[in-house]
Amino acid sequence: MRKSKLLTLLLVMLSFSVAGLTSSEYAAGKDNNKSENPKNEPGKKIDWQTYDVGLKKALDEDKHVFIDFTAKWCGYCRKMEREVFTDPRIIDLLNNDFVAVRVDGESRKELDIDGYKITERNLAVREFGVRGYPTFWFLKSDGSKIGPIGGYRPTEFMLEALTFVKEKRYDSTATEENTEED
Repeated sequence: MRKSKLLTLLLVMLSFSVAGLTSSEYAAGKDNNKSENPKNEPGKKIDWQTYDVGLKKALDEDKHVFIDFTAKWCGYCRKMEREVFTDPRIIDLLNNDFVAVRVDGESRKELDIDGYKITERNLAVREFGVRGYPTFWFLKSDGSKIGPIGGYRPTEFMLEALTFVKEKRYDSTATEENTEED
């Protein structure tokens, strides 16, 4: 019985190797036989920042912050990475009009936000109330919260949400004149 389990495990590992995958790459959702950027120019990616660095950059550049709260085990997070965050329109919006921040909601990595130390995990749960992944938050350039979007969202939905925030349509006091200046 033990030999048959070992043989099955070896066959599964061999099938990953034949397919060009290691078991860790398979678990991470990577496939070496496919382009990671099928709809995009080779090498063009979102410029993800850590939360602490991203907040400073957003304030310096007067840009909104887009936060992607993610987890390594999250299948829909990987689906967002493959299907949405590879779209050239999404990449351009995030790189040009936002500061894109990625936070691993399971990480114990410590962030230093102007002397306030917090782990990525505690940032997700305590500061942003994240209860599931993926969760996306929008912030103003000063770090004040605009609002979240939860769960997997297709490209067209994300384009509309990013444009909505970019154009400050969430702000009922914004006028066309002061949104065009930005």
